[in-house]
Amino acid sequence: MRGRLQSQLGSRADQAVLRVMERLWLTGGRPQTDVDATERREALRLYGEPAPVRDARSFFAEPPAPQVDVRHRARLKRGRREQLCWDSGYRTWDRHYQAEYDGYGRNRTAWAEAWRHEGFGRRTIVCVNAWMTGSFALQRRLYTARRLYESGLDVVLFMLPFHGPRNPAGSRFGGQLFPGTSPRRTNEAFGQTIWDLRSLLAWLQAEGSGPVGVMGMSLGGYTAAVAASVEPRLDFAVAMIPLVSVADLLWTHGAKNPLRQEAEANGFTLEVLRSLYSAHSPLELEPVLPRERLMLVAGRGDRICPPDHVEKLRAHWKGSRVHWFDGSHILHFGRRQLFNEVLDFVEGLPARPETTP
Repeated sequence: MRGRLQSQLGSRADQAVLRVMERLWLTGGRPQTDVDATERREALRLYGEPAPVRDARSFFAEPPAPQVDVRHRARLKRGRREQLCWDSGYRTWDRHYQAEYDGYGRNRTAWAEAWRHEGFGRRTIVCVNAWMTGSFALQRRLYTARRLYESGLDVVLFMLPFHGPRNPAGSRFGGQLFPGTSPRRTNEAFGQTIWDLRSLLAWLQAEGSGPVGVMGMSLGGYTAAVAASVEPRLDFAVAMIPLVSVADLLWTHGAKNPLRQEAEANGFTLEVLRSLYSAHSPLELEPVLPRERLMLVAGRGDRICPPDHVEKLRAHWKGSRVHWFDGSHILHFGRRQLFNEVLDFVEGLPARPETTP
């Protein structure tokens, strides 16, 4: 009974937040439902044809290890907290879009915050922020960074494109432009997300880290799921309250919105949306990690990334570990137990044989 009430309370909180999220999403510009048919076909050709879908590496090129500017910010017990920044160097899949994409100047610099123990070889967990949470101070709390660090892990908080210090609008949290109303910008930002994340992984390993895994919430959970389908050097991937399908999320939450009716009148269907975003959909990509190194964490009352969406990824990731908690996308009841489960999962993983990309 208590769990049911908690999930119901969380669901109501999610519904309130959804209205705010919709208004913020629309600040990125009105969806282009009336685009020219030729332009629409070109977008589908670039992002929806089988090549990027069937072979993840054709869309997600492997980056070199970057030159990272390490700024010492604070001492930690038996370690230090550092701010990391580096030039992204991402090249757009749509070469004609490169100049416009480069125009988002602040987004060209990637950022992370690292909690690293003295010495080398610690298992490392990279935590990817959720949508609209572009603040390292907030990320520390959401991911219980101190607790993870004190458990013996090195912890790295990774900032998504167009969030926090990468937000061209200059607002504190970001999220207005990614994911946004422009399929081209959204697709390229997902490409840049994985490029920057893999760049960070390469740098950490060059620095002498131990095995590196990734964990993310919501949009960060989507990122973790995609990374598990692209980067074989990862030690593990944990997708928490994950976005599973950009297309399905837009379609589901737009059911009563006049914009969806307008979009349908201009030829946009759920199938078209799925094609537009298929190049990075974790439901279209096969994991390159063993299933026992994949974990899903989901809320029973989640109304932003609903349980039936998560179940699709669970079926796709058959054999992965799953933890359900009472609560929702916004209200996480039982957070201590939730992170106990994550730590138990990570600490129980055996060492992997040497993996080459």
